[in-house]
Amino acid sequence: MSTTKCFEILDALPAYGPMYIPISANGIPFYSEGFVVRFFKSDKTEWVANFRPGCTDFKGVFELVNSPNLLVLANGTCYIMNPEKTKPIKAFGEGFTEAIQTENGQIILQDQTDLTIIEPNAEYWTTERISWDGIKNIEFENGIIKGLAYDPIDDANEWVEFSYNIKSKFLIGGSYHRYDNKKPWWKIW
Repeated sequence: MSTTKCFEILDALPAYGPMYIPISANGIPFYSEGFVVRFFKSDKTEWVANFRPGCTDFKGVFELVNSPNLLVLANGTCYIMNPEKTKPIKAFGEGFTEAIQTENGQIILQDQTDLTIIEPNAEYWTTERISWDGIKNIEFENGIIKGLAYDPIDDANEWVEFSYNIKSKFLIGGSYHRYDNKKPWWKIW
């Protein structure tokens, strides 16, 4: 984690100063206001990024423990950025809704069907699908992520518990694989 502040979240695009730089996942510029962040470079210069937003209300900037890079979440879209550069190192997702930073510096990103784990060095990986369409109430303790996964098939219990071990990458519960070993209703023999 850096000792000097290398970013500032702005409420809007600045009215004065150098032109902002539009940042998008596909590299195509866009010209409406998105998530605006000012970056401070090591040479004391600064630049303003206008990040193309995803499709949720979740936004923020996280510092990574073992990397000079930052994790920028622009309304659900994740950008891995180096404050010294005006292009994202990586950009992915558009529906992240929550993040938890663990004691060892991992960042757990939640979307509607699975989780993405950002390692302290900015590498990342995604879990297998956990839910049909919705995850909520995630918690992290002792290497285990726990939460609820939405099950649209079961009217009696629409939210199903799950736990996911980050080290072994082993899932218990969840709604997506809940019916994998069930015999189809039309096969009665």
